[in-house]
Amino acid sequence: MNKINVKINDRFWNERIAIIQKQMLPFQWRVLNDQEPDTPKSGAIMNFKIAAGEAEGEYWGMVFQDTDLYKWLEAVAYSLAIKDDDELRGWAEEAIRLIAAAQKDDGYVNTYFQVFKPELQWTDLTDNHELYCFGHLIEAGVAYHEVTGDQTILSVITKAADMLADKFGYGKEWGLPGHPEVELALLRLYHLTENERYLELAKYFILERGKKPNFFIEEPKKRTAAGIPSWLDIMHDGFVVPEFSDDMDVSYYVANKQLIDQMVVEGHAVRAGYLYTALADLAAIEGDLTLKDAAQRLFDNCTTKNMYITGGIGQTHRNEGFTRDYDLPNATDYCETCAGISLIFWAQKMLMMETDSKYADTIERVLYNNTLGSMALDGKSFYYSNLLEKSGDTLKDAARPKWYACACCPPNLARLVLSLDQYLCHYQENGDVLFIDQYIGGEIKGVGKAGVYELAVDAAMPWDGEVRVVVKEFPQAMRLGLRIPEWAKQTEVMVNDKYFYEGVHYTVNRGYIIFFEEIKFGDVVTFAMALQPRLTYANVLVKENIGKAAITRGPLVYCLEQEDCGNHLWQLQLQTGEALVEEHTTELNGIISLHSTALRSINQVSHSLYCDCSPATRPEQITAIPYYARYNRSIGELQVWTRVGE
Repeated sequence: MNKINVKINDRFWNERIAIIQKQMLPFQWRVLNDQEPDTPKSGAIMNFKIAAGEAEGEYWGMVFQDTDLYKWLEAVAYSLAIKDDDELRGWAEEAIRLIAAAQKDDGYVNTYFQVFKPELQWTDLTDNHELYCFGHLIEAGVAYHEVTGDQTILSVITKAADMLADKFGYGKEWGLPGHPEVELALLRLYHLTENERYLELAKYFILERGKKPNFFIEEPKKRTAAGIPSWLDIMHDGFVVPEFSDDMDVSYYVANKQLIDQMVVEGHAVRAGYLYTALADLAAIEGDLTLKDAAQRLFDNCTTKNMYITGGIGQTHRNEGFTRDYDLPNATDYCETCAGISLIFWAQKMLMMETDSKYADTIERVLYNNTLGSMALDGKSFYYSNLLEKSGDTLKDAARPKWYACACCPPNLARLVLSLDQYLCHYQENGDVLFIDQYIGGEIKGVGKAGVYELAVDAAMPWDGEVRVVVKEFPQAMRLGLRIPEWAKQTEVMVNDKYFYEGVHYTVNRGYIIFFEEIKFGDVVTFAMALQPRLTYANVLVKENIGKAAITRGPLVYCLEQEDCGNHLWQLQLQTGEALVEEHTTELNGIISLHSTALRSINQVSHSLYCDCSPATRPEQITAIPYYARYNRSIGELQVWTRVGE
């Protein structure tokens, strides 16, 4: 695998990275150790101490509580890659020591089953999250070993993966993960070790899902007949006996059909996103056109019919996932932070499978809106779900909590932002091209087919659309590619202050500029993208947004808050002819706010519920702020989509 070394040095993202390193990771370590006041108990570290025989007590938390520690450890690995830190490294080494001490000789480690319910081990793969936990352990181990060379964690994860490969697969036990995650983790371990056993097990988990007889019908049927409870039964202090049939709906597990036969995304959004990530990675590894076609089909369905303008996925809390095409309610959406992160993972694997700017566009959309906005600007509180509209009774849940009993999202966000260096660019050996995918400042170094390359990227996104690429070293035969974002309707390309033109100096292929002429030492490539504010409209099949528009600028989605625009935001109407005026502010860590004149509907007859005259209007000044910056000042009404008129 071609290794690219990237060091981020970006005005916007440096601040976010520093907050996570200095605030979030120490805070999360205290939470995991139950040392943070006014925060729900985690129990994660204590669970491992009990499993390792180093403490006595009772298990605490969800069946997947171990993964809070694993995701934190993965985030620490990426933080150490950015900057070494003795304190962080010491905490991580203690975590690894505990994990290794808790691991059984056969490679098994899961504190829920070791401490609380050993008799339920491997009895309910559908709902008990055992394989999911192994997935996050393996991911954390791969990341930490790659950064530090630590052999203890490598031994832990290879023992665990070998145990899984001995137990499951063709000719072995029939078993599939109810919550996908181990599939993409096994593929990460395969990329690290080139051990074919891990590839084959991942392939088994991916390709067997949805086959008849369906595992997610048969296993619960067998378990229920034997009177074996799942963790859900234990949590709710009762034994649930579902009615089984051979054609029952198991879309929640993304398993109604085999992946190669699925036409639309389905089920729990995080499960789907992790599974489709593994599907895309497997398609690239195998060069399998059937798998590639399925990955493309599902990605297009997800992003063109089931994705919010913020990049959020998962339309309802009922299944924390997908409903139907074009069903995108704003006040009741779910858009879990982890689901957005899973979409970024998926889009990145699609980009590695085939170079197309739509995948990098999706990463950018999710990153700057749904995902970034899930964390408060001070890094001290987090959203689980990310709604696009708030008013009335829903305001009671509008503030970001510090932590959750089910705390999957905060450490997931930390590991994403601290690994942003993996998303800036990619190399394509066919054609010997280095593609810059995200306009985030930093240093890029690597070795292509023609030799060593080194570039410095200077960017001020998302506020300024001019990007400068300084070429420090670049082989003569190699080519440079620059993504044209979907929102960039006006662009200019210069090399050493000389304008370059399509068809003369470069071609555009699948949304990327690819230079004809050689880029060489000392060249300065300038790519300027207009970031003018605009109104963005939804497909008319999205009934919730008919007659409405969202305010956007570059990659950012904007919103209206009661703080700036008063209450009853639904009464406001944007005007297509009115300018959206930019203001550079020091507020909210230095955002660009947008101002315009809107019309507010008012009653012509007061105190009457109904009348035979249309409402009157009055002009009002409104201010829009980036969606990611919402609810960092006060709690009030919020909306992304606003009525619009001539």
